[in-house]
Amino acid sequence: MRIGITGTIASGKTTFSKMLRQRGMPVFNADQYAAICLYGSHPCAKVIASEFGDVCMPNGDIDHKKLAAAVFHDERKRKRLNAIVHPYVIAGMEHFFSSQNGRLLFAEVPLLFEAGIEDHFDCIVLITCDKDTAIMRMMHDRGYSKEEALARYASQIDPQIQKQKADIVIENNGTTDDLNHAVNNLMKQLRAKERHHA
Repeated sequence: MRIGITGTIASGKTTFSKMLRQRGMPVFNADQYAAICLYGSHPCAKVIASEFGDVCMPNGDIDHKKLAAAVFHDERKRKRLNAIVHPYVIAGMEHFFSSQNGRLLFAEVPLLFEAGIEDHFDCIVLITCDKDTAIMRMMHDRGYSKEEALARYASQIDPQIQKQKADIVIENNGTTDDLNHAVNNLMKQLRAKERHHA
């Protein structure tokens, strides 16, 4: 069973994935793989360089800051960048899934709905939290100003739409212990689904 983990901004997706790994679950990380795609030796980097021009460092790797500056204020360019990177990330995820022999396979994909890849999963788990909690976490954990945090929050897909699209929704407004408890409940739910699935 392939389970996609996604979530609203600052909802605790990464902590959630870490808790799954601590339980011995295989979890693919889409953001980490996307970062690998920016190394000069990766075919994806060559496509980005030819498309966006002067965004490379002397060693051939893509310069994150230059690339971010090139696409940040241009929606068309941002979409173009995602269109280049997403197929490589999906291929990496498929390779990861096929190389694992577990019964429950996870992938943490922050832009799962934006990328329109729902059909790659048997079940989608959404980690979410209320707006005030998200803003507070971004300011506290990531050092954002309130304005930056609000802008980031506003730039995501509407959390209500995300909730409608997900199979399982986990509200993470509490403590790490609460989240750990939610992981245990999720594992029970998934094992029951898996038996049904089998």
